[in-house]
Amino acid sequence: MMHAAALFLLGCGPAVEKTPVDTDVNDAAITAAINQDVEFIAEDFLAHRPMRGFPHQMPVDEAYLWQDRIVEYFETTLGPVVGYKTGGHNPGPGFATFPAEGIRGVILGKMIFPSGTRITLDQTRRGFLEADFAFRVGSETINSAKTDLEVLAGLDAIIPFAEVPDPYYEEGSRSINGTIASNMGSRLGFVGVPVVISPTQEWLQKINNFTFAVHDEHGKLIDEGSIQGWYKPLQVVVWLRDQLHRSGKQLKPGDLLSLGNIGILRQLHENSPRGPAYRSDEFILSYYGLLDRPVNVSIRIDRDS
Repeated sequence: MMHAAALFLLGCGPAVEKTPVDTDVNDAAITAAINQDVEFIAEDFLAHRPMRGFPHQMPVDEAYLWQDRIVEYFETTLGPVVGYKTGGHNPGPGFATFPAEGIRGVILGKMIFPSGTRITLDQTRRGFLEADFAFRVGSETINSAKTDLEVLAGLDAIIPFAEVPDPYYEEGSRSINGTIASNMGSRLGFVGVPVVISPTQEWLQKINNFTFAVHDEHGKLIDEGSIQGWYKPLQVVVWLRDQLHRSGKQLKPGDLLSLGNIGILRQLHENSPRGPAYRSDEFILSYYGLLDRPVNVSIRIDRDS
């Protein structure tokens, strides 16, 4: 058995020289690897390939910085930023790949089409028809607004809005950070004629109580609902604004703000986990109670192309 003195002497031998770790070089390598992954995801999305996973662990606010990076890649093809979208604010179980507080993405110019635009099934791979609700920013005062009427004063119009997201990811690869970094798989948005609004109690009542429905091209009711009990639109605007502020962004006049689905989703493709494919040739979303007539936006599906 080795004596304690011998053990002590062994422990007092010359120190082993350690190679210093250059943390700057290591951080730069990690950043370069993440950037390459984001570039690959952007290429996948634009080529209609399944987007690969984003396995990097980081705080949500950092993931939004990588969303900014993917938007830079997208802008060359999809045009400049024209607004923002959000989701996950409706009651009930949340989405496993959304942050618990909600999620936001970026809307680019060439993602937006006028109401009645025809789309073909091959424009998406996992696309689904989504009834939404949107505002347009009218004033930079929206960035400091506190009361509901002040928020409303920073908006100038309601935009009838429907969307076709395309969350096409490699099987089993989707994550919260990946959904953020991939810009939520946002693909196509459709806008109707703006409804001009005013900062009044009457408009607050209308915005918090309007109803909506989706019909097909023959007038057949697909589904209907009420915004009351779903989400409060101005509260979602404030959340989206504050989330953007955390990322150093300010809203500006003309920005389109899509507040997320209002409960009517229909899958375009067969063999989808969202249910059977939508068979009609048009998806017409109408809002009731904002004006003395319905206001709407529609998406037409060209099944022959």
